[in-house]
Amino acid sequence: MALFPVTGRYIGDHIPHLVAADTDDTMDELAAMVARHSVGKKVPVPPGGPVYDVYIGGRRIDPGVTLGALGLSPMAWVDVVPRGAEAP
Repeated sequence: MALFPVTGRYIGDHIPHLVAADTDDTMDELAAMVARHSVGKKVPVPPGGPVYDVYIGGRRIDPGVTLGALGLSPMAWVDVVPRGAEAP
């Protein structure tokens, strides 16, 4: 359990955000952290509610995987999209 900085972009918002995540956070939790900066503020709430997917390097990451299990470097870039939407 350690703080871990991630650069997150919600697809549809042109501004990336620095998110203070935890190495024990799942991709579902990380996606919600990134989305809260954009959804309902700069981009509309997606149909189907607040359920998102995380992509790193163009690859969808399983929602239950923890951030620490990925072996990322601090400030790694993640893209977040509504679940079922086209990949970035």
